[in-house]
Amino acid sequence: MLTAEQVKEQLTTENIIQLCCELQGDDVYYTDSQGRPLFSTSLDHEGGDSYKLCYFPDSKLFYCWTRGTTKDIFDIVKFIKGFESFNEAFFFVCNYFHLSSNNFEEAKPELTDDWDIFYKMDNYKKLEIKEETHLPKLQENLLCYFGNLAAPTEWLKNGISAEVMRYYGIRVDSALDKIIIPHRDIDGNLIGIRGRTYDPIELAKGQKYMPVFIEKDIYNHPLGQNLFGIYENKETIQRLKKVLICESEKAVLQTSTFYGISNCFCVATCGSAGLSQKQIDLLLSLGVEEIILGYDREYQGGKDAPDTIEYEQKLLKIVQPLTPYFDVYVIMDYTGKLGYKDSPTDSTKEVLEYLMKHKIYIPSISAKIKKKRRER
Repeated sequence: MLTAEQVKEQLTTENIIQLCCELQGDDVYYTDSQGRPLFSTSLDHEGGDSYKLCYFPDSKLFYCWTRGTTKDIFDIVKFIKGFESFNEAFFFVCNYFHLSSNNFEEAKPELTDDWDIFYKMDNYKKLEIKEETHLPKLQENLLCYFGNLAAPTEWLKNGISAEVMRYYGIRVDSALDKIIIPHRDIDGNLIGIRGRTYDPIELAKGQKYMPVFIEKDIYNHPLGQNLFGIYENKETIQRLKKVLICESEKAVLQTSTFYGISNCFCVATCGSAGLSQKQIDLLLSLGVEEIILGYDREYQGGKDAPDTIEYEQKLLKIVQPLTPYFDVYVIMDYTGKLGYKDSPTDSTKEVLEYLMKHKIYIPSISAKIKKKRRER
């Protein structure tokens, strides 16, 4: 009888590309430097809009570079088709590829650790992981591979000071045309290294921010288990009891430049998805009571334009899990102070403060219930 694992083993990379393109609704996909196909993250989660869902032929698994999640083809089909059971997805895949339906045994989902995708690959070394958080602890001397601290011209032009870049440990890899960004957990441990590319080909693929490789080792971490800047800015966040949450690391550095290193209250999710429970718990541990969500301006119209309304609906889904714990505000730019896809931090301090002054409150449950949940 065929098992789920046996079905996956029968599927070629070409089969996966064929099915994923059909599920995406188009024929667009890319390949990374190792020749692995990259699909739209819309196959992994709502709101996905970049080509960072990588298929690893050796392990037969997908890895989303945006959310740090691992899935197989059945998980992808189940999500896109809206199936309620794993078996529905299993039979869909088998029927799609005309695999014999006479030899099926009841399919059962196989539980995988997010790091199994790398563990199963011959070409990659599994990083040592702290079991309770699934975050690696990397050696500090890895950063020496990228040379000394640097202040890349591109970010100086974006209004980030050299002092701030030194504080966050920014470096430059000239050979790869990347800005190197160390990621640290709330205790200051180095847990990942990401690169901001300026390569036009990678940018066209939606790979602006990606984990970096040193030889055959990849130094990523599950992005949903941490918030960039939480270590560097935790004292200010604790003092103010509020936090500005943006998408990119660059936004955190811009905010640090605006307000000074000792007054920055900004962190980044490193993507446009919602916060995980782990990220919520990190903020609660710092005593946060107020969240200001400052995601990129993914709309071009005015207040009542269809794309603006669609974006507002997306934000409501993102903030819904936050409202039981925090007073939640969202930044909306109805007056055109930002460009399309700009972060609220991409203009000036004055523009950021204007947008925060006009932030929109998301009402939720009573203050008494929130207080009890914060104290848990």
